[in-house]
Amino acid sequence: MIVVVLSACSNDSAEPASQEVVQDTVQSFYNEMSKFDEMGKSSLENFNTTLTSYSTGDATDKELQKAVDEFQDTASDIANQVSDVKISKSLPDTIQTLLRDSIIAFKSAYSIKEQASKSAVSPDVTAEEFNAMNQQADVAMLYGISKLNEARAAAGLIDPEESTEGLIVDPSEAGAAAKTDTGAATTGSTAGNTAN
Repeated sequence: MIVVVLSACSNDSAEPASQEVVQDTVQSFYNEMSKFDEMGKSSLENFNTTLTSYSTGDATDKELQKAVDEFQDTASDIANQVSDVKISKSLPDTIQTLLRDSIIAFKSAYSIKEQASKSAVSPDVTAEEFNAMNQQADVAMLYGISKLNEARAAAGLIDPEESTEGLIVDPSEAGAAAKTDTGAATTGSTAGNTAN
């Protein structure tokens, strides 16, 4: 479990932070979210690779279940770690709200991804339903990224015009992978929904 420590976050007073502290705190927050994203992308890539192999008969039920379990564990851990990130009360109210909104969105995205991975091995869930869950997670992730970038702009770390650029993830990439890799696996899966 990663312990998240953000600059100035131990300061519970309402005393306004300096511009430098605000920027350092928001940048630290951004760095932490980037680390979580890298963890998620690596696990998702392994999950999608195994799912593709399973759909072509090159991976066993056991291998698919292992990939699902690992992805679920990672998504659950990330959702919990995101929840543990504290926001300094010394930050301007506007930035606090933006960071709080981003935390809620990121947690929701990873929670949905966790649920989607369970449905990948369920014969009761269609490929269309699975894709819909992944798209919902992508929307939540995009919202979280937009709020995080708005906070970065408000802190003076990036120009307001850049708040929609430099996204942590490319959700269309993840979504495309899910849509491409899941159809055959979800249609004829015999693994069953045994993931925890």
